[in-house]
Amino acid sequence: MGTIKINQEGAPEYSLERGSVAAINTSKCVNCGVCRESCPVDAISEAQRWICRVCPECTDQPVMRLADIDAFVTKQSCTTACPLGISPQGYIGLARNGKEEDAYRIIWEKNPLPSVCAHICHHPCEQVCKRGVLVDDPMAIRGIKRYLDENIPYSRPKYPHLHDERVAVIGAGPAGLSAGHFLSTLGYDVTIFEANVEPGGMLVRAIPEFRLDRAAVKRDIEKLQEAGLKIQCNSPLGKKQIKELQEEYDAVIVAAGTPHGKEITWVPKWNYDAVYTAIQFMDFANNDQNTVRMPHQNFEIIGKEGVVIGGGSVAMDTARTALRLGAKKVTVVCLEEGEYVPAHKWEKDEAAEEGIEFMEGYSPKAYTGRVNTLEGIDLVKVTHFEKDENGKISFTVDEENPVHLPIQFLIVAIGQYADPLYPEADGETVFYAGDIAGGACSVIDALASGRKAAFDADATIQGRVLRNAEIGHTLVAAPIEEKIYPCNRRKTLRHERPMEDVATRLKNFDDVEKTYTAKQVYQEELRCLGCGYSLIDQTKCIGCGLCQKLCPQGDVISMVKR
Repeated sequence: MGTIKINQEGAPEYSLERGSVAAINTSKCVNCGVCRESCPVDAISEAQRWICRVCPECTDQPVMRLADIDAFVTKQSCTTACPLGISPQGYIGLARNGKEEDAYRIIWEKNPLPSVCAHICHHPCEQVCKRGVLVDDPMAIRGIKRYLDENIPYSRPKYPHLHDERVAVIGAGPAGLSAGHFLSTLGYDVTIFEANVEPGGMLVRAIPEFRLDRAAVKRDIEKLQEAGLKIQCNSPLGKKQIKELQEEYDAVIVAAGTPHGKEITWVPKWNYDAVYTAIQFMDFANNDQNTVRMPHQNFEIIGKEGVVIGGGSVAMDTARTALRLGAKKVTVVCLEEGEYVPAHKWEKDEAAEEGIEFMEGYSPKAYTGRVNTLEGIDLVKVTHFEKDENGKISFTVDEENPVHLPIQFLIVAIGQYADPLYPEADGETVFYAGDIAGGACSVIDALASGRKAAFDADATIQGRVLRNAEIGHTLVAAPIEEKIYPCNRRKTLRHERPMEDVATRLKNFDDVEKTYTAKQVYQEELRCLGCGYSLIDQTKCIGCGLCQKLCPQGDVISMVKR
């Protein structure tokens, strides 16, 4: 029987008798992280296995030096890539073992919008998947998540009422919904104020339906509301109302987003009738409205040729939307070239499949036309392009050799900016989340930002900092005997994403990406290398058995005599 000494800040040292400690069967651990996150004394870490890459015939990827392999062990993993701290290896392993309900619980317990992310998450976990980096193709993590989302029902438990303090959230987009959810989970009375007629923010305003099924958005938000989250729509706020919120509520989280599209005001005649920002254009498309710039200035794009300025995800979405609305031809023009184009490769590939043309490394010089009617655009070649660490762009162009394109409409997708009203709100109890707070602007990043704002608000209100074991953890190297040899692993290649054929998808706004079959998902789950597992430091373990009780796999952790 051993003893362990525990120091508590401001309290005397005391000893605890330990009759037993926890031990993990590493061959059965799926690395879901539940035990690590629940351990009261931080005795559990995540170990990553060494993956052999010495033999050139073993995999499709280049050979690595031993020193590089050693350095790569703890460099990255799918379990640390998710901004919300979800473990893909964990839910893949549980699903493979027939525990699909537990697998999906791993997702939705940490993600306020699991159905939305199953459709449009840009899956940073796949980008660092060690199978993809070291062997052949990454795991189809989002595809597995989508299958679980469409086949496993879930309902959120009612939010507890633990605190008398009230918090107001401005904006019901991903960041605001996330902030509201996590504050409600902590026991606060939360009200979200949304200016539009429905919640969702850019999920319903800017993202086309062929990428994000509106039923998925509605399903996620209804689950939050059923759990007790209050959302008050049709509530635009001015300076007076924001001040009143600060006086009435114990904290205010501003998650109003960046709802205004930037315009190319330095190009002459930038405000022609048929020149739109991406936000304006997608608002029209998502609400089945005519494209009206000013009263009595109706414009129809059917049979017209147009240009989208910008190289990001929004540019790809608007270009593909214009084709579905009947445009004859759409060309995406951007400053960047090749790998520097900010849109994800799969987004560009899908756009190209549908007939979108690209002119990379060009900048607009002038719009041409008569009166307010757009008839063409002059482009100049970019000769030098730079982007600094803060994202500021500088470039030079060849002014002497412009290229002219005859067009009848133009969409500007070069970024967005916040309503100047909201940055004026400040004080110790005002917090910012989402795009308006800066940083990465994907949906999953917005959710993580909302979560952080919620915990920051709680820390200020209660004068405490809650332990946050879910995200930001470090990796340790597993013992050498845990080494993985890819030659001994399943050689099945990743299933291609099931997609609607091009001819069909251009005729409507139905979801382009389809769902894997149960058989395909199981085959994909078998491809996981099982890079990581939970590792217990038995010198820290107090033998409480909480990890054993909470382990969703059920046969991984045992208590052994000390």
